[in-house]
Amino acid sequence: MRRVIIETDRLLMVTTKEEDASILHKIIYSDKEVTKHTTGRVFTLTETKEFMQKMFTYDAILGFAPIIEKASNKIIGYGGILEFDLYNQPNCYEFGYLLQKSSWGLGYATEIAKAQIEKIKQEFNSPKIFATVHPQNRASQKVLQKIGMSFIDSVIKSRGLRDVYFTD
Repeated sequence: MRRVIIETDRLLMVTTKEEDASILHKIIYSDKEVTKHTTGRVFTLTETKEFMQKMFTYDAILGFAPIIEKASNKIIGYGGILEFDLYNQPNCYEFGYLLQKSSWGLGYATEIAKAQIEKIKQEFNSPKIFATVHPQNRASQKVLQKIGMSFIDSVIKSRGLRDVYFTD
């Protein structure tokens, strides 16, 4: 049984099941346009499973987790909260999300981003909340600005150049 990590009016972020890999591969990791600003390439199903084993949460709050649209009861992407150690400060967290193309432009990114910020504040009592985004991902930059985050830096991460946004 899935545990709900975050609930909004239209979305649920839930703990992961192994069978989610094939769904997320189909709607996220095999779509070149969706992965353009994240992994930079599509994944094989095996790569998807390996990434999920490493980065997704199966029973905790930290880690990536599927996002389900309540109206359809279908997985539409994933999001998550991770410890953020870029600036070597304690109690810092990063949130993120990645949605299937057909869910873009519906306000879901804003909705889940706001909920993730609230979850970090409630669960970890932390005002140190970050998000990183590819410098060319204008849609995600707009979402972060819309919810009150400010650009503070550009850094090289394992996934390449990323703009860092901060909120307090």
